[in-house]
Amino acid sequence: MKAEERAFRRDTVPPVRAARSSIVAGAVRRVPQRLRERRFWVVQALVLLITALHWVLESTEALGEHEALSFVPVSFYFIPIVYAGLNFGMEGALPTALWSAALALPNVFAWHAGLQRFGELLQLAIMVSIAIVVARRVDEETTQRRRAEKTSADLKLLNEVGETLSNTLEVEQQLPQVVRSLLLGLSLESVWLCLEPESHRPGSLTTVEASTPGAPSPTDLAQDLHRRLESGQGPLLVDDRSVVVPLLGEKGMLGSLGAKAAEDGGIAGGPLDLLTTVARQVQVALENARLYRQRQESLQSYARQVTQAQEDERLRIARELHDETAQELVLLSRKLEQLKSRVAPDQVQDIDGLLTMTRGTIQAVRRYSRDLRPSVLDDLGLRAAIEMVVEDTGHQLLKGARLQVTGRERRLDGPLELALFRIAQEALRNVEKHSAATMATVDLHFGGDEITLSVADDGHGFSPATNMSDLIRSGRLGLVGMKERAELVGGTFELRSDREGGTRVAVRVKTVSP
Repeated sequence: MKAEERAFRRDTVPPVRAARSSIVAGAVRRVPQRLRERRFWVVQALVLLITALHWVLESTEALGEHEALSFVPVSFYFIPIVYAGLNFGMEGALPTALWSAALALPNVFAWHAGLQRFGELLQLAIMVSIAIVVARRVDEETTQRRRAEKTSADLKLLNEVGETLSNTLEVEQQLPQVVRSLLLGLSLESVWLCLEPESHRPGSLTTVEASTPGAPSPTDLAQDLHRRLESGQGPLLVDDRSVVVPLLGEKGMLGSLGAKAAEDGGIAGGPLDLLTTVARQVQVALENARLYRQRQESLQSYARQVTQAQEDERLRIARELHDETAQELVLLSRKLEQLKSRVAPDQVQDIDGLLTMTRGTIQAVRRYSRDLRPSVLDDLGLRAAIEMVVEDTGHQLLKGARLQVTGRERRLDGPLELALFRIAQEALRNVEKHSAATMATVDLHFGGDEITLSVADDGHGFSPATNMSDLIRSGRLGLVGMKERAELVGGTFELRSDREGGTRVAVRVKTVSP
């Protein structure tokens, strides 16, 4: 038991002594600051004024033979002592009490003796004790207030970081704001975030940093500490001023959050706990964003495969219609023509009717084949294919339809040409069926590093939906298909519509510079 007690004392006494030494050192460091404060000099002036009054009253024997009144001058010292305690706590009240007692002692020994001297000495001791009690109470209240303020500031910082990270799925774009918030909220010298790439390519570590003016860039330190972390390890406290916290995901380390305190501060305790909490927030936000992107990529890959399967099936059906069905109908038409020359005159009219129906069916089959997959798109390119659709739509509109091509025309990748053709085809189909338009215009611009396709009409517009779900609920699946096709080839889709000014859809896709 004694051994355990000695071990306990050995473990606890040094920290206590260190804490006391830290308090004293802090008070000594604040002396120059106190010397510049008016309240400090007010305390000193009150002490000296009361001491002078005490000397005058004692030396002139103004109190006369009333021994009880001899305790009054010493009582006045409570005024500066309490004032110092309320303003500076223990570091103000205790020195002021000792200083006042030291100035009062010569009077006590010079002018009093016996019980009277003992009484004044007792009064001075009580004065010092009261100073300690008052100052301790003030220090406790000050500590609680500062702790409450610190907790409130930490909660505000955490809420700010949480709001910044939760407002978007593009978390990486918000990380600089998070780093700046930590730098200002914790009064640090520098803060940084190191992110592992999603592809885990070596040498592609991303660092986001912020530091106070005049402080060196922490990039080298950040990357060095990041490499020293191991998966599954907790915060790495490098020294009193530097720390790095890992961001651990389900499949390994996503990155690390580090900070370096100012020269007169430390990183352990509150700042370290807050950094750990923020690291968890960033970790969750990063993992959610990456999982969302992976899911989106999977959905896009699935949609791309479905679209490709549809196009392959359309191509197969188009070829069968063109090569088999249409050819059989052509053969049927020729046989009817041969039969026409061998039948009786009264049956010629019936044969002519059958020929007309057969030729109409041939045209319809060829049109269906062309709509499913026009061979002109593969043979002559995007412009020729769109011209064909514009010409067909122009026959259905009062003022027709026209195509405007600008820029240096060139062939594009097959999937891109097919996507733009389908968007133009669907847009013109909507103009023909739903807009009650009299005219439509298709603009095709070949830029240096992008291509733009727009389709506009002068018909009745509508109120565009704000998101994809609203488009689906409103039954505008054609617009949904156009938007998805544009995004599958890496483009942007824009829709503008007004009930009086018609509708315009535009697609802009980045391409490789020629």
